[in-house]
Amino acid sequence: MKMKKIILSTVILLALFSSAFAAGPDNITDRASASFHRDFHKAAQIRSEVINQHVRVTFSQDNETKYAYYDFQGNLVGVVQHILTSSLPEDLQEYIGKHYSNYWVTELFQVSTDDGVYYYLQLTNADENIVLSTEGSNGWHLYMTAKTKNF
Repeated sequence: MKMKKIILSTVILLALFSSAFAAGPDNITDRASASFHRDFHKAAQIRSEVINQHVRVTFSQDNETKYAYYDFQGNLVGVVQHILTSSLPEDLQEYIGKHYSNYWVTELFQVSTDDGVYYYLQLTNADENIVLSTEGSNGWHLYMTAKTKNF
C-alpha cells in the first residue's frame, strides 16, 4: 500500500512538473506552426518561411494552393489564394469587362481576414500594368499603376 502511494505520488508530481515546465514553442515559426496545424488540420504539402515580419505557411487544401500568414505570436492574419475571374462576385466581373476590356488578367487573388474578403487584380496591356483592389463591397479601386517595360 505504501509503495502504491509512493508510485502514485511520483506519477502525479512528474505529470505536474512536466506540464508546468513543458517546452512551449521556442521560436516564431514553431508558434505559427502550432497555430497553423490547429487551424488547418487537413492541409498537405506544408512549407513555412519568414517574410516581412510574418510567417507565411504555403499549403495545399482541397487541391488548391493557399498561403496562411501568421504574426510572430502565432495569430492568423489572413489567408491568400489565387482564383479565377469566374470566381469573383458578378458585379466585380462586370466592372472589369466594362472598364478594362483592353487588358488581360495576369494575376488575381483573394485575401480572407477577420475583417472580410478582399480581392487584388493585376491587369496588363501593351502600355501599363494596373493593380486593382476591393475594400469590402465598394467595388474596385485603383491600387497602383506602372508602365509596361518594352524589351
